[in-house]
This record gives sequence, C-alpha cells and structure tokens, in this order.
Amino acid sequence: MKNLTALRPRNGLFNFLLYFSGVTFVLVWLPLLRCLFDGDTYRWGQSFYGLSVYSQGIQPGLIFLLLALGYFVALFYSFYWVENRRIFYGLLIGWWLYSFGNLLFEFAVNGDVMFHGDTLDIHVSLAAIVTPIAIVCLGLVVWAIRKDQLLPPGKVSWNAMNRKAAWVILAPLPIQILLLATGEPHGLTDEIGVVLTIIQAILIPTIFLPKEKGAIK
Repeated sequence: MKNLTALRPRNGLFNFLLYFSGVTFVLVWLPLLRCLFDGDTYRWGQSFYGLSVYSQGIQPGLIFLLLALGYFVALFYSFYWVENRRIFYGLLIGWWLYSFGNLLFEFAVNGDVMFHGDTLDIHVSLAAIVTPIAIVCLGLVVWAIRKDQLLPPGKVSWNAMNRKAAWVILAPLPIQILLLATGEPHGLTDEIGVVLTIIQAILIPTIFLPKEKGAIK
C-alpha cells in the first residue's frame, strides 16, 4: 500500500458514515470474537431477511459472520481508497440494507424486535429507535453518493500513520482473547472483554482514514 493514494479528500460526511458503520460493525465483530474465543459457552443468532443464522461457538453459522467481516472491511476501505466509485456506492447501499433494511423487514413481518445483551444486561425495543435512524441514514447515504461525485481527487497517501493506527487498535486482541476464553460467562472478566471489543469495533474505521492534518474539507 506504499503508493496507494486516497481517491477523495477527507470530509465530515464520509467520516460520520464511516464511524457510524463502525457502530453497526459491533454486531459482527463482537459475536465473531465471542464465538471464536468463548467457544460453545456462547451462542449467537439473528434473523436475516427471514433466514435464521446462528452459531454456538465454532459452527457452520460462523461463516455468515466471517463474510460480514469481509464485507465491512471492504466498506471501510471503499470510502476513500477504492478506485471504482461504483463499488463504494454499492457497498454503502448494501450497508444500509444490511444494517437497517433487515430490521425494517423484521418489523414489517413480525412486529417489534427486542435486543438482548445478557452480559451487560441490556434489553431494549428496537422499532421506535431504528425506524427514524434508518430514514435519516438513507438520506445520508444518498447525500454521500452525490457528494462523492462532486469531490476533487484526494492527495493523501496510505502511510505509516495508517499502519500505526492498525497496530494500536488491534493490539488489545491478545488481552481480549484471554478475557473471553478464560473468564467466567457473564462475569467481570467477560464484561471487560465485551467492552474492549465494542470500543475496538467502533475504532477500526480509524485505520482507513487518510492521515494528514488539515485534510478535512
């Protein structure tokens, strides 16, 4: 990546969507690490446009999360670095369909959906929260595609700061593995591992930002 140059200058709209997609990435990164390191003491599952996918530890359903991981990495990369901007548009629209379209489909078919996070004892109703956010995000996606077509070429190269960001953000992984693999389910060590993993997922998009002071337009 030494000669890789950003295709667009950094800007607030792209950065907001990049980090917001990082928030939704939590629902991939967290269960993926927990399935891998908690083993069969952890069970993950979700409905995806009517298809039930699940895994208890390392089972075939884990393939869904691995594919989602590859998708999100491609999305993060596409904001600034992919040359064919239609790929970026498709990935961005796909992110909305993955993160919000699926939930809206569930609401339409089955009514309200409850989110349960047993480790942190979180139980919330999603319909009233997700629907307005989905509408706003769809508008932001359309705006981002339109803005991308008007932005000048970027001038910042992928550099040592990007690599340093990757090292810093991913460095806690051995600690997370230890906490998740050896901690008591739903105990203190498990909770610390979950919190670290959530923070990490939200910060991972930082790796893909063009690194140069004063680059935001």
